Amino acid sequence: MKGATFLARGLAGASLMLCATSGTDVHAADAPSPACVPPTSVASTPEQTAWQLFVAATCPVNASQYPYVTWQTWIEQNQLYGGGAALAAGERPRFHMSPLAALLRAKADAMDKQKKGGGKDAKAGGAHARAALPDVANQNCNSHTWSGRTICEEARLNPDAQQYVVANGLNTRPGQEKFVAAGSVFKFPAPSVEIKADWIQLAGCSNPPQGVHVENVGGTCYALGGIHLISKLVDKWIWATFEPQNATTNPQRCKVLGCNDPWGSSPATSQGASTQLTAPLKALMTQAKLAPEWFNYRLDGVQVDFLDAQGKPTRLGNSIIEGDNAGNPQAMAVSSCITCHDLSSINAKGDEQDPDFIIGTPPALPAGYVPRDFVWSLTLALPPPSN
Repeated sequence: MKGATFLARGLAGASLMLCATSGTDVHAADAPSPACVPPTSVASTPEQTAWQLFVAATCPVNASQYPYVTWQTWIEQNQLYGGGAALAAGERPRFHMSPLAALLRAKADAMDKQKKGGGKDAKAGGAHARAALPDVANQNCNSHTWSGRTICEEARLNPDAQQYVVANGLNTRPGQEKFVAAGSVFKFPAPSVEIKADWIQLAGCSNPPQGVHVENVGGTCYALGGIHLISKLVDKWIWATFEPQNATTNPQRCKVLGCNDPWGSSPATSQGASTQLTAPLKALMTQAKLAPEWFNYRLDGVQVDFLDAQGKPTRLGNSIIEGDNAGNPQAMAVSSCITCHDLSSINAKGDEQDPDFIIGTPPALPAGYVPRDFVWSLTLALPPPSN
């Protein structure tokens, strides 16, 4: 990709390398651009809104040290819910394994044991997966992916979402139990945004993938292969997912569900072939002074409801997050972010429902369970559930 920029970024005293073929640097010290202010209402289309949110969250903060972009200044879910060690100023939170991948693996192990007479059901396996998630282990990522690559994950909540969780005591499981017992309703404020980022571990730092955001973390380089973004600007949230156009890091991009972005991509639909940015999106990124590699990221699609205008189930998934990391890109055929997240629920005893690959209108919750406003990160509140 012409003008591609690679940033091999070291943390916590590691050496820094900056190699820019375009000769363009990120002017993080400049005055904030209007493009870096997140929208407070929806635009003319969900896709335009998704890009406005993405660009604002990806605006540069620092050019040569962590945090590099705005969303990296937000709290990581393990720090919020008590599963991570305290961080020094400017320290990067450790990557962790995908909770979804851990849960699906535990379910598979439980079913295998059940077939062999072990007597352990899938529900018990799900509880074990949550309890066994790493707390502060150094970059404890998933090497049992579909492709065999090691993929790491992090999830960030913006200050509005963080404040809601903390103010209501939802960052602990007893706090959530008390919240439910009081008859309170989970409802995040409209400015709330969450971002999930999946990073692909690279064999080295000398030959980075073109057009992909790469960071050097403790001497190991990671490519940002998948980004989920959700925004509470609408009642059921806006669900958007992004991937870079690179056949090496993202060979399954758009292959299962196709990509659809009538606002930011030309052509609007694709099955994995590279597309061009539309003039409005390119202008927005330029105004925000995004680093060159971000111009190569594309929106896979957006969800705002369980069904489309024709009453058919909407589907959305990311070839890295739900595909490779969770174990099988073809599983995306029955992937719906909004439906899966609607299952996030808890009762007054702290028991909760497990996520699942389902599409369309979700089933009714069991008696006594209260929906948690589509937010799965709440399941990480300690101590883990007993169910």
